[in-house]
Amino acid sequence: MLLSLGLGAGLAMSLYAFQPLVPVPAALAHYDDLPRRLIRLAHIAAIMLPLINIVLGPWFDRLSLPSPVRETASWLLLAGAAILPAALALEAALPAVIPLHLSAPPAIAFCVGMFLVSAGAYRINFSQEVSHAGSGRRGAEDAGDHHRPFQKVPRRA
Repeated sequence: MLLSLGLGAGLAMSLYAFQPLVPVPAALAHYDDLPRRLIRLAHIAAIMLPLINIVLGPWFDRLSLPSPVRETASWLLLAGAAILPAALALEAALPAVIPLHLSAPPAIAFCVGMFLVSAGAYRINFSQEVSHAGSGRRGAEDAGDHHRPFQKVPRRA
């Protein structure tokens, strides 16, 4: 959902970003003003943070971390991805709340989650993860196939 919202926000911003098709909202009139920078950052966060979660998700079971720490990292990454874009958009819409630093806790939560994942990944022997031999994937009958040049791999129908 966040990916769709982030992409939708990007499309909406494109209506007034360079050659306005619609009137620029008064709060976003100046390209380098803080509210406009915050709304751009919210748009990027709504796209990139969920993508980071999607990329990391399949690796969580492989992390060299106790289960409660893995779960905590997962929740921190999910909460940061869900709350940070909303907090940034709120700060852009209501500049009076900027001094409250509403975006700081979800940004810190996401970073702490990422730090935990990094600590767990640091202790993994990735040389075993790279080989797909015996992975059960289709076409892995000959485990050596992935090491041969393409022209030497037997053709399969």
